[in-house]
Amino acid sequence: GKAWFKVPSAIKFVLKGKKAPWISGKDVILHIIGMIGVDGALYKSMEFVGEGVAELSMDDRFTICNMAIEAGAKNGIFPVDEKTIEYVLHRAHDLKGELKEQALAAWKELYSNEDAEFDRVVEFDATNLEPYVTWGTSPDQCMGISEVIPTVDSIEDPIAKAAAARALGYMGLSEGQSMKDLPIDHVFVGSCTNSRMEDLRIIAEIVKGKKVAANVRAQIVPGSTTLRRQCEAEGLADIFKAAGFEWRNSGCSLCLAMNDDVLASGKRCVSTTNRNFEGRQGRGSRTHLVSPAMAAHAALAGRIVDIR
Repeated sequence: GKAWFKVPSAIKFVLKGKKAPWISGKDVILHIIGMIGVDGALYKSMEFVGEGVAELSMDDRFTICNMAIEAGAKNGIFPVDEKTIEYVLHRAHDLKGELKEQALAAWKELYSNEDAEFDRVVEFDATNLEPYVTWGTSPDQCMGISEVIPTVDSIEDPIAKAAAARALGYMGLSEGQSMKDLPIDHVFVGSCTNSRMEDLRIIAEIVKGKKVAANVRAQIVPGSTTLRRQCEAEGLADIFKAAGFEWRNSGCSLCLAMNDDVLASGKRCVSTTNRNFEGRQGRGSRTHLVSPAMAAHAALAGRIVDIR
């Protein structure tokens, strides 16, 4: 059989400058979704270019592409660079000789032409990015950690205005409220979005020798069984368990209240996942999307903190 698709038009996102060390791909994509909305790239291709891209690790790029769908996009793409090629060659052990040379030549052509047409070009300075956190029940209801929740009246679009009012009620939050020092009940590190090897190494570095706050239940669900074994071989799993994290088998788990992993109504969870919809982690659950580093610090503090 055949599957028929329209060829999507594209939006170019130009990342200028270099991001700060504590900024991750999760912060970049939340910032973008916050700018353009959850339908800002509907049925389009999101292409990410600029000097800021060179600073992004492959895992950061995967996270950004993973969440392109949260802006309505059909796909997220990066031009091939040396990091991309190194990543693929490290895994393509049987790619040798003439076939390898052909592959390298083909891969280096994977970028947009200079005269390529885009529906829109969005530029922003990566040096000004700060850690991001969602306050509502949609990925675009987000803000930098130093900001405060917007007032409903400041939102012009009537649909977005109604959604914001409903979200504030559901999340138990108020207009003008800061997210800093907001008490939490649960921290979940997992899912296809932010439970990669780099994410888990960052968390291990932060929590090593420390303890999860007494009021917090913290879980780590690795992105795959291969990663789980690698974490155990590197000793990361021992660090997590010593700090008080539950070390789980790979799977979707609390990302969407899978099996017995369900958040109780009214409980507040800091999560490295991709969606914060009403009831996503359990009926009445309250989800705040953050980067792995933000999640790790929140687990230790028992509240949402500015990791800077």
